[in-house]
Amino acid sequence: MTTDDLLPHAPSATTQTSPTETRVALASHRLAVEFTEEDQLPVRYRTRTDSARKPREPKMDSEIEKRFKVNVQVWRSLIETMLAKLKHDQAWRFVDLCPQVDGPIETIADNRDFCAFTDYLILRRDKEKCDSDELGSLAQLSVAFQRQVEKRIKVR
Repeated sequence: MTTDDLLPHAPSATTQTSPTETRVALASHRLAVEFTEEDQLPVRYRTRTDSARKPREPKMDSEIEKRFKVNVQVWRSLIETMLAKLKHDQAWRFVDLCPQVDGPIETIADNRDFCAFTDYLILRRDKEKCDSDELGSLAQLSVAFQRQVEKRIKVR
């Protein structure tokens, strides 16, 4: 299975020049799809309720398509900023929503990755004054990351 099979409408991996650029392109596309409301997604990404319906060709100049492309660019910018400011392994754990768990945790604050993500969000919001698009995307990512950590909390 190739990356093109996973996200058939994402930019083709063959058009990118480096593995990092490919990974950033695919991740930004994935996050845009994951964090966009269903009715704001281009038709090709919506969950199909009727499997007998023939998929429509996208209209690249439609307003939804234009907004979606902007959304993908916002996620790309966020990922590139994270990669520039954090260690790559840590940044990719945040982007991929895969927190590192160093043993049993009883509260959300016991997870170092969650605390590091929160510190990064505060740094970008308060000290570096990131734009509203980045801050909104970071907030969405933070909530999703927190949910992943919460799934790993030891239940008594």
